[in-house]
Amino acid sequence: MLRILSALILCALITGCTDETKHQSEFRGTWFLESRKPARGDLIQSPQISGLIEWFPTDKTRAYVHVSVTNNRESIRIVDGLYDLQGTTFTFQSNLRIGDIAAEKSDATYETTLQEGTGQISSDDARVTLTHDKGARFEFIGTQLTITHPNGTVDSWKRSKDQKGVLAK
Repeated sequence: MLRILSALILCALITGCTDETKHQSEFRGTWFLESRKPARGDLIQSPQISGLIEWFPTDKTRAYVHVSVTNNRESIRIVDGLYDLQGTTFTFQSNLRIGDIAAEKSDATYETTLQEGTGQISSDDARVTLTHDKGARFEFIGTQLTITHPNGTVDSWKRSKDQKGVLAK
């Protein structure tokens, strides 16, 4: 009886001490765009294209995410949104979009209507993948991030700053 009680207490402690944020440590931080391969076209590398992703956890399951991409001084595309990660699924809400992140050039359209989406989280070994219901796929492997857009464009990103300690424990 004492052994069973001790085992149950140990299991409860281990479960209570696990990282409830699960994948947030894989995502959080500042990411810089290294290259883009359009579905039809040649590889574009920095400095001809630049981009920034800020993945900033606001609590254990939610994060504010800012994505911006530009390939010249007059063209910038921006998406700001909130991710909510729940087990093997996530939801996404965006209130600000300027142009299309995967587009060659900005069409200077500004949208502030709420856009929502969902998706699946999967992981194997060191790879964590966010598959969005609208076709985008984010593959995180250590300090590397590959984003495949619905139009076939593939972006390669590298994390430069991991904001450890920002996430509430």
